[in-house]
Amino acid sequence: MCTLKTDNALLGTKLEHGEAHQASHDRWTRRSFMGSLGLAAGGAMMLGGTPVQAFQPTPLMAHLQQEQSNRILVLIQLFGGNDGVNTLIPFEDDEYYRVRPNLSIPKFDTIPFHDNLGFHKSLSAIAPFYEEGRMGILHGVGYPEPDLSHFRSTDIWLTGSKTEDYLNSGWVGRSMESVLDRTGELNYPLAVQLGFASPLLLRGDQRGTGMSINNPAQFRRLAGSGKLYDSENVPESPLGAELAFTRSVANDAFRYAGAIQDAAQAGENSVNYEYGRGLGENLSIVARLIKGNLGAKIYHVVLGGFDTHASQFDFHSLLLRILAESVDSFTQDLAAAGRDQDVLIMTFSEFGRRVEENGSRGTDHGTSAPLFLFGPGVIGGTYGSTPSLTDLDAFDNLKHQFNFRNVYHTVLQDWFGFSPGRTADVIGEDYQSLNFIANPIVTSTTPEQPARSFSLSQNFPNPFRGQTTITYELDQPGPAVLRVFDMQGRMVRELASGTQPAGTHSVIFSTDQLPAGTYMYRLTTGHSQETRKMVVVR
Repeated sequence: MCTLKTDNALLGTKLEHGEAHQASHDRWTRRSFMGSLGLAAGGAMMLGGTPVQAFQPTPLMAHLQQEQSNRILVLIQLFGGNDGVNTLIPFEDDEYYRVRPNLSIPKFDTIPFHDNLGFHKSLSAIAPFYEEGRMGILHGVGYPEPDLSHFRSTDIWLTGSKTEDYLNSGWVGRSMESVLDRTGELNYPLAVQLGFASPLLLRGDQRGTGMSINNPAQFRRLAGSGKLYDSENVPESPLGAELAFTRSVANDAFRYAGAIQDAAQAGENSVNYEYGRGLGENLSIVARLIKGNLGAKIYHVVLGGFDTHASQFDFHSLLLRILAESVDSFTQDLAAAGRDQDVLIMTFSEFGRRVEENGSRGTDHGTSAPLFLFGPGVIGGTYGSTPSLTDLDAFDNLKHQFNFRNVYHTVLQDWFGFSPGRTADVIGEDYQSLNFIANPIVTSTTPEQPARSFSLSQNFPNPFRGQTTITYELDQPGPAVLRVFDMQGRMVRELASGTQPAGTHSVIFSTDQLPAGTYMYRLTTGHSQETRKMVVVR
């Protein structure tokens, strides 16, 4: 890995690095292009120049198929490195206005949602999500020893690897084991990528269980006829006969075309997507496939353009508007069919931007950035603290608060119901859950027993200083555990455990020397659990 540094920045990460910066982009762009063509991935097919990427069987895919859960994950990749400092505006921080004389945004031009933070006004379409409790914001998501190269940092996020490790499989395609040997062939994909995306996210070595649709035109052909190419309307000539045969073979090779056609025709969009090209159009396709019961559990879409080295102000504003209004339309579309409860939306970007603006009225490659989660399945609120603009790392970049692998762990374990051991197999080691899923699936290695009914009340008072009361009710005697966690998933206190009688139980929680902030308390009873949020003030 290149370690040459210039002025506290890796060579190639700033616009002023000239040829080195352009060379970095050339490598990044060429790699993405080759990957989209299937040349950087095993098991890809080329259909007359159109890439069709087959994704491989993994423990994740097998588990999701067997679980028969309706839960779906939609990943939105903010390609290029989103500037988190101008996404969530620290309007009370004088340092922000000092280091960004041209890019800073005044408080009156933001949408305040916290004592010292405001949404960029372009996020107005999703700002209500926060007030309604269906938006989670994780501050400072990154990883140790960050790499500021686009293509390398993207690889790290897609594979879940450590900085020093180079993996050839994605974090949801980790295993090389074939699960189709025991589950049989599927006639629908379990994972779908839409748009110009890297196939590395779901890459494996064996038979495929997913697909990539390179553009909306390709989707429309599949939705209309179940085929990519017309094998009949060809010239009446030897060349035409050869073309018809080639197209026929290509259509036959596209194994999930029929499933895509059925789902696309069964599902209809209920809202208009204002940004009808790019992200909006791809999310409209995802909504149709979900509403048409395709069966896919993971969707991946991309919004590019976040590498804002120059003239950032207006372009970044447009990108945030596209993101917000596309997500708003998508959730409305799902809600119209009652499917919004099943879908967790997660954004990610390969890194953030530097704190200070550069000489081109833009920002250069940085480290950590905020990560957004949307949906009724999210425990809404902020996780972590507002990033410090003065307490920086050795290269004057923002320090990360959350390792993105903890986010992956939480999604796999709490959203999809992976066991801790299975999650560790996929991510590479056992990471702590961050407890942002409202109703996590509980897994067990013992035979399932009927879930016991219980209710967990909101603590009172809340917010509180000193102590609060947590009340819960059990409909029958049995084991119950009540624990308190901080927002990084670390257990702070165990308030109750062991076999308890049926009835109402009240527990006093004293904060002692705990710092002010947001905490979670979770009641687990047999195979069921519920989590609520509480706030400590000083």
